[in-house]
This record gives sequence, structure tokens and C-alpha cells, in this order.
Amino acid sequence: MKSPHTISAIVPIYNERAAIPGVIQQIDRFLDAHFADYEVIVVESGSTDGTGEACDGLPALWPRVRVIHEGARNGFGSAVRVGIGAATKRWVWPIVVDMPFELELILDALPHMDACRAVLSYRSADPRGAFRRLQSVVFNRLGRALLGVRTRHINSAFKVTDTALIKSLDLESNGWLIDAELIMRLEERGVAYAEIPVRLVDRTTGRSTIGPMASVRAFGDLIRLSLRRRRLRE
Repeated sequence: MKSPHTISAIVPIYNERAAIPGVIQQIDRFLDAHFADYEVIVVESGSTDGTGEACDGLPALWPRVRVIHEGARNGFGSAVRVGIGAATKRWVWPIVVDMPFELELILDALPHMDACRAVLSYRSADPRGAFRRLQSVVFNRLGRALLGVRTRHINSAFKVTDTALIKSLDLESNGWLIDAELIMRLEERGVAYAEIPVRLVDRTTGRSTIGPMASVRAFGDLIRLSLRRRRLRE
């Protein structure tokens, strides 16, 4: 039986021409198998490798796919916010194109979606190298301390949120810190959320477009977000 929950999957895209058709096909097939009503919102952000043109052909293959051209590369958070603004279903589910978690994880979230307005995740396994794992641990602990949040992991990719709620949060982050900002806003509102474990999955298609300065920018954004939160409290 398909779930009665309706869902808007948001897929930010930048320079992923080789990966995009297979990824969207996989997402659409999965959602069609498990949800009676859904949409896939592809937000393309000024790609330079022909990804934009490839995206334009997606709705002809999968009618529940919608394509939005952001026009410029403004960051992951910016693309997610564009998708949130366009979402029409009950839940918002951002999916990173390299899919660092299994799509089946949403099935584990379904029971919690009847009682909570958000389902977050924490990493139960991380197959990446030692440096990446250490980097993640440091960022997570620092972020939790600076933002004063109690969630186990501020940047674990799987998150599904009530659409009306997330639209009301007025998220501002343009970069990867949008995950942490979302958690901070939820806790400021006193919103009850569930957390489920997720095993991080290594990328198997395409090539990452995240440069070496991304981590530096993320740490800078974290400091700025914590200072903004402090000023608002004062």
C-alpha cells in the first residue's frame, strides 16, 4: 500500500549532466512505488556543462518532475530555498544528487511523520576516510555548541519537514549551513522532531562539484550564524 503522505522531493543540481538522468529516474521510480502523490522539483543553478539542457528534457520522461532554473550558482542552501518556495505537497524532502543516504530511509521516517512535523537524522556509520570523518566530528561538535542545539548531528543530509512549517521559518542560508539553520529554527520554535539513524553512502555516480574551500566557508558561515543568533537573543 502506498503512503497517504504527499511529498515534494527537492533535488539541487549544478554541473551534473552525467548523473542527472539516472538519479532522477531512481528517485521517481522509488516515489512512485511508495507514495500516491508526489513531485520531484529539480533546481538547476546555472550549470556550465549542459546540465540545464539535460534537465529541460526530464519532465517529458517523468511527468511528475518539475525543473526550475535558478540562473546562477548561489549555493546549495539557495537552491533548496528555491525548491521549498515551489513545493506544493505536504512534506519537503531535499535529496542531494550524490545521494549520501539510501532512499528507503524515508520509509523509516514515515511512522514519525504521523506524530512530528520534522524527521532529522544522525550518522550511524561513515565509510569515508579518517580526515573526512574527523572534519565532520569537529564541525558537528562545534556547531552544536555554538548554536546551542541538542540534535545529534547538525549536517546529516536526510531531513524531511512539514512544508508549511519550513516555509514559515524564513531560512536565509545560501550554503551548506542551511541544514544547521533549519535545526536551530526548529528548536527556537519548540518544534518536536524525531531523529533516525542513517548510514552514510559514498558517491557512486558523477563527480563532486564541492571545492576545497567549501569547508572553510562552512565554518565561516557557522560563526556568522551563531553571532546572528546571539544578537537576536540579546
